[in-house]
Amino acid sequence: MNSEMHLHYFTTQKDFPFFIQYGHHDENMFLHSHADFSELVFVLGGYATHIVNEEEYSIKKGDVFVINENTSHSYKDPHHFRICNIMFQPDYFLRDFSDIKSLPGYHSLFVIEPALTQQNGFQSRLHLSPERFEEFDHMITRIHHEYVSHPAGFQSMTSGLFLQMITSLARIASDDRREPNDNTVSLANTAAYMEYHFREDISIEDLASMSGMSSRHFRRVFHDIYGTSPLKYLHTLRIRSAARLLRSTDLPVTEIAIRSGYPDGNYFSGKFKQLMGMPPLKYRNQHTHEA
Repeated sequence: MNSEMHLHYFTTQKDFPFFIQYGHHDENMFLHSHADFSELVFVLGGYATHIVNEEEYSIKKGDVFVINENTSHSYKDPHHFRICNIMFQPDYFLRDFSDIKSLPGYHSLFVIEPALTQQNGFQSRLHLSPERFEEFDHMITRIHHEYVSHPAGFQSMTSGLFLQMITSLARIASDDRREPNDNTVSLANTAAYMEYHFREDISIEDLASMSGMSSRHFRRVFHDIYGTSPLKYLHTLRIRSAARLLRSTDLPVTEIAIRSGYPDGNYFSGKFKQLMGMPPLKYRNQHTHEA
């Protein structure tokens, strides 16, 4: 039987969607899924069998993987099995640090591989070398101490340390030479390119060619992983950039449109209203100088 877990089962801090804990498993762990959070898992010692969607996979010390929402998993046959679970809501931590998404490794580790795990089983995970493992073991210790001791400013410190961890993992995954699964590497590179070049005039055909896929196949694979079309993904990146500029600057709307990749101001205003629910000037008036 699959139990659905919610983040509020672990923490009552509604304004800070984060929780970290150590796990020492001597017995099998029940099957469960995550309703409203992602889970970053470090295997700190021993080994076990990881069950994902009824398939079984061996995991051991040094393995790192992410389980996103609505993926059922459990552990069985643990042997000196120790892990660290970090539960978090990605949008909360990355909303103001989107440059992390310009790293292909971010897309591989935090988006594409978890999506493929949900669809096809647990085929891949990052494995840290002994030297890297020590580095992240120290990071985990610092984050855990900060979180459980709750000193003044712990949310800011925890967030900063966690962002450092995510970025470091994304950089390692960007350089990782594992055998690619289902266009993981090419799609990660393309998604990272979109994050960095969204202001430019990019065609879906160009992105498909960059991924080594036909346009039709690229659209299908992208939608399967990201839950939206590549064109809408581009528009979302542009409008989010425009929204940040509207909140933090006094630039004219026409200038913000151009800086966000829209040479046509009227088209920009229509697209902004479609995605944000109001015209740019009204948005600015409601969110003046928030950032």
